[in-house]
Amino acid sequence: MLFASQIHDFLQRLPFNRDKKKKQELRALMKQKLRRLSPVDRVEKSKAIIERIKLQPAFRDAKVVMFFYPIQNEPDLRPLFEEFKDRKTIILPVVHRKEIEMRIYTNKAHMRAGHFGVPEPTGEIFVGNPDLIIVPGIAFDKDLNRLGRGGGYYDRFLKRFDQTTKFAVAYDFQLVKKVPARSHDVKVDRIITDSSELAQ
Repeated sequence: MLFASQIHDFLQRLPFNRDKKKKQELRALMKQKLRRLSPVDRVEKSKAIIERIKLQPAFRDAKVVMFFYPIQNEPDLRPLFEEFKDRKTIILPVVHRKEIEMRIYTNKAHMRAGHFGVPEPTGEIFVGNPDLIIVPGIAFDKDLNRLGRGGGYYDRFLKRFDQTTKFAVAYDFQLVKKVPARSHDVKVDRIITDSSELAQ
């Protein structure tokens, strides 16, 4: 019994398992903070993030932009979908067989509940490279590391687009001193919060 306990303790001290535990703790903390965000604060902070996105040359010049549909109090960028859907090709992620595929967003009427109940567009599959990908996450750091929700969907997806500009959006409180990250994790090019920006 003692031997088994020693093995368990040894495994927990391995770098991979240490990082896994830190990620779990950080996710739990951030999810708690997100739940505490009031509806009014969410609207105001989301508006501030939207205005910062609109000022970015990479956004202004992009013909194809991939957004995400907000869940669990994430920044709400839906006003951008509506404002630019007739001027840019707007795409949203759809989870299919544990992978993300891209579908064209046309309007609010052409959405349906998809994986985990998240609304997804029913438009055509987009094949090609977006000019800009706007990425969600649970936490970020000054080195542009991103912590997702743990499913690995975006990590796998982003590796397919290493030449595409990637913006992360977050609230100020989602910026932390250090995100547990490995060398193979995909970094973003810029982090936009309600009051600041970080870039390479």
